[in-house]
Order: sequence, then C-alpha cells, then structure tokens
Amino acid sequence: MPVIRVRVERLSRLTGLDLGELEEALFRLKCETEVSDGGEYIEVEVNPDRPDMYIAEGIARAVKGIIGAEKGWEPIPLGDSGVRLVADRVPSRPIIAAAVVYGVDIDEEYLEELIQFQEKLHESVGRRRVKVAIGFHDLSKLPSREVRYTELGLDTVMRPLGYSGESMPFSQFLVSDEKGQLYGSISLDRDKSSHPFLVSGGEVIAAPPVINSEVTRVEPGTRDLFIDVTGTRPDAVAKTLDIIVSNLAERRGARVGKVSIEGPGAVWSRTPLLEEGSFELSVGDVERVLGVSYSVEEVSTHLERMRHRATPRDDRVVDVRVPPFRADVIGVIDLIEDVAISVGYEALGPRWPGKFHGGSLSWETRVYRGVRDLLVGLGFTETVQLILTSPRMVEIAGMKDYSVEVLNPVQQEYSVLRPTLLLTILLTLKENQHRKKPVRIFEAGQAVYLDGGTPKDDLRLALAVLSDEAGFEDVQAPLYSILDILGVDYSVDEARHPMMMEGRTAILKSGGEVLGLLGEVRPEVLEAVGIEYPVAAAEISLEVLSRWTSRT
Repeated sequence: MPVIRVRVERLSRLTGLDLGELEEALFRLKCETEVSDGGEYIEVEVNPDRPDMYIAEGIARAVKGIIGAEKGWEPIPLGDSGVRLVADRVPSRPIIAAAVVYGVDIDEEYLEELIQFQEKLHESVGRRRVKVAIGFHDLSKLPSREVRYTELGLDTVMRPLGYSGESMPFSQFLVSDEKGQLYGSISLDRDKSSHPFLVSGGEVIAAPPVINSEVTRVEPGTRDLFIDVTGTRPDAVAKTLDIIVSNLAERRGARVGKVSIEGPGAVWSRTPLLEEGSFELSVGDVERVLGVSYSVEEVSTHLERMRHRATPRDDRVVDVRVPPFRADVIGVIDLIEDVAISVGYEALGPRWPGKFHGGSLSWETRVYRGVRDLLVGLGFTETVQLILTSPRMVEIAGMKDYSVEVLNPVQQEYSVLRPTLLLTILLTLKENQHRKKPVRIFEAGQAVYLDGGTPKDDLRLALAVLSDEAGFEDVQAPLYSILDILGVDYSVDEARHPMMMEGRTAILKSGGEVLGLLGEVRPEVLEAVGIEYPVAAAEISLEVLSRWTSRT
C-alpha cells in the first residue's frame, strides 16, 4: 500500500481541519494514518486504486469532498502552451503525451512532495516505470519550444540529472549509475543499440524511463512545468497525465496549457485529454447493493461529495460525470461504493439475510474429489500453484498466441494467465527434480486461454511423472485406470501439441468432446525450463469429465 508522507501543517492549511479531524476524514476514505516526527508529518496509507491521492492536493480535494466543504469537480480550462512535441516512431516505448502547467511555484516543501508523487506513480500505475514513466521539466529552461521524442544510439551524450555539468555518453550512465542499472534495459531496442530520448534545441532533456537531464532540472523557484509521460499503452499514459495535471492544477493560480503533438508516432494531436467518464446510475441498483433506501437527490449529493458531477435525470436515475483523475471508477459498482463511503459504512447498519440455505457439493466437485483420492492412492502428490505465470513460460510452451495477459500486473514475472496447467506442473517439477525418483504430482485449477480471440476458462486436472526413464505409459496407465473406474467411455487418437513430442502424444475424447491429452514433454521445453530428467504429463478438463462420468 502506498504511504504518502505530508506535513501536517500543509494538509491542515489546504483543508482547514486540525489533525484529529484530518485523521477521521481520511479513515472514512479508507486511509490509515500515522503521525511521525513529533507531530510534524502525517503518513497516509492510501488505497493503491486512488493514485489521485498520492500528493497533498489530491488528499485535500478528497477530504474537502467527504466533509461537505466542497462538492463535484469543475473542468479545468485549457489554453495553448505554444510547446510543440514531435513524436517519431519509437518501437521500444511508442506512446508519449505531454502538458504544461503554469504557476506551480515550487518551493523546497513542494519539491519534496512532487518527487514523492512521481515515484509513487512510477511504482504503482507505472509498474516500476515499465508501463508508464514521468518526467518533470522546468519550462523556462527548455532550450526550444519544440521537443522531439525519438530513438538515438547509446553513444548519445547527455548531462544526467544529479551530475551537475558533467556530460557523458548514455551507455556510460547505464553501467555506472544505479538508476541506469535498474531501468536501463526497459526500453532498449531489440539490438540493444538505441534508446528513447527527448531532445530540445539540440540538447537531450531526458532519456525516458531512466533519467532526466540537468538541462531542465526542477528546483525551488521553478514556476512553470513541462511534463512528459511515456509508456506502452495509450490509456495508461493519458490517464497518468490527467492525474498529474489535475493535481497540479489544484495549486492556487495554476493554469494548464495543451501541448500539440505531431509526427508518425503521435497518438493524439493535443494533450492532456482530461476526459471525464460517463455513467447512468440507477437508484434501484444502489438500494439493492447497500440494502438502504435513498432518494435520487440523496444519491446525487453523496456522489458529489466524492467529487463526481451528478445530475438527477428523473426520480430513479442519476447521470454521473466522473472526473478524469478518478482512474479507479470503471463501472457503476464503483460509484455505488463511493455512495457507501460518503454515507459511512457504519451508518448502513447490519442486516440479516432473508433466507438460510444449507450447502452441498456440486457434481463437478464430487468428481474431482474422487479423482484426487484415486491419484493419491496411485502415489501422486497434490500441488497448488498460482493461476498467473510468466511470459517466458508461455513462450517456452509455444502458447503465446493462446495466452491472456493481465493489464495491470503487480509483477511482470506474473503477468499472464496460464493457458494450461502443464506450465505450473513443470515449474513444480523443476523445484523437486532432485528428490527420490519417480516424482509423481498432480494439480487441479483454472486454465485461461484464447479461443478465436475470446478469453475462456476451464477447470482442469494435470498430472505428471518425472524420472530417469519417464515415458508415455507412466501417465497412460493411471489416467486410463481413473477413467475406467469413473465409468467414462473415451477414445484415443494421435495428436500434436507444442509442448509434447511428436509421435508420443495422444488426444482423449468423450461423448464427442475433447477430454484432454497426454504425452511426453519435448526435451527442448524441459531444457528451457531447467529440468534435467524426462517428464510424461497429461491434462484433462474436469468440466468435460464430470459431464461424462457415470452418476451411478
């Protein structure tokens, strides 16, 4: 959970509340707080879905709404900054957006918060700068009102931030500096010979996502900011810029200027977008979820306290305009949650369910438990792995075209939903390959895959045997025995699979449906995973199996 460190005096000045009132309001906004440094600072643990609250202005805006001091949100007037961004094609990091904010008036205190804001966004929304990276520049120090985003060789000379007047080739910075070592590989091209740069007036002002330049250093006394956001997805880049601009615009006297963008790599003609979301919220849906009756006016009032623009359409529907900084609102259920936060969960009151029902096992669960008992009796050990796996494992399996990627992964090494349980079975075998042979394991769980471009999921069972001479028969015998015991009629045909050896792979069918497959894992797959012994494996659909298992 992101922890935002802010001076108590500054937050009190922005909200008009004392420390006790601040803590109470923040608790209602799902934030934990702790006072530190003898009461000088307050540390606010913010929900990761609220990046708009990663700086004091954003916290104050939310607090003033929840206490009723302010309501709704007024669109930010946008002027023309006169800054022109030329975006070339940069395959390694193709998306860029920019904006100018005047009148920020940075002092020591605010600079400390601005850096914290940037880093918290990098860690959360930016996924450690892989997905999104942010650059703040002193507008008055821009060598030119034209900025070019382009790809240049690693021998490009720049003055990295923190190196005073010292210039160096970017390649030297990558190996000599901690940030270069941490982030330098993120946006290198395939040949590792070039990297994205921002250039103005012939001088490098940034090498996103790694480092800015001394040329446009932001420091106390800086009044106006040029902001660039680069990344891999247009929606993430645009929304991150919206969050930044919306918070900087909260500074007294601040004004926002649009930056024109052109060139073959331009996604938009001007940014920031500052696009509002639009929803229709039924009062009936609010009452159904929260269990309390409200008028349309009450729902509108609570939404406006959460800084939305809410207008009753009739006595049962509210038209809601979601501000551009609320990236967490993606559906009506999020708006209903905002109503609950504004009302206060303690005010909703407890409610007993109207009916009580006894539980019972589904047929699928009963079939799986029977299969599990049989496999344990045959000497197999059950394992449990995450449904998420790494892109590398999917590529090793030759199943990249069938895999589903997670849009906002917490970690890049767990960013793909496994299209087959065989991937996680192999990872388990890798960690246990030096135990007494044979190693027999099985796992049941969800597999998620693309079928004609549409994501689908299937409850499956996978089993595998690792030994010095593991072969087809080592999984054939236990699998066939289980199917016979369950009374399943099945047929067997030769098949192909990217993970299995040709001529040593079979497909199982039951009732005309594909039940699963079994075979010997290809040596090159085992070598890529790091397994030193032969492996035979099988995978079947528990959903198909349950449909064709005898109920007698």
